[in-house]
Amino acid sequence: MPSKIMRNQCPCGSKKRYKNCCELIHKDHSKAQIPEQLMRARYSAYALGLIDFIINTYPHEIATTLPRKEIESGTLLTWTKLVIKSSSLSQNETEGFVHFKAFYIENGASYALEELSRFQKVNGLWFYVDGTFPESSCN
Repeated sequence: MPSKIMRNQCPCGSKKRYKNCCELIHKDHSKAQIPEQLMRARYSAYALGLIDFIINTYPHEIATTLPRKEIESGTLLTWTKLVIKSSSLSQNETEGFVHFKAFYIENGASYALEELSRFQKVNGLWFYVDGTFPESSCN
């Protein structure tokens, strides 16, 4: 990890230092106790280029089929901001949803990605399963 990041705020926007926030989950996936924590850690992983972490937070049956270059291309963007719009858990707490908006720069232009992400808890670990893209305004 870049030492500059370790001293500064976490890329996920929590206002915590990286070492006290997403780095804990990057080092030990089981530290993500709720889907929002895993979502923030995945965002930070994209911002920091932690491709293996991103792949390992998909369920095994999905992770083994992912094109690594596709994940890598997402880490090459300049991620600038994460806004969590909502976060919820199913009644039995084995499925969760995080609605977020992530801002990034690509080739000098600013963009936003909005997604409603679905997470499942398997053997005590949260995994990103898939997401849908709600229609929203461009701001």
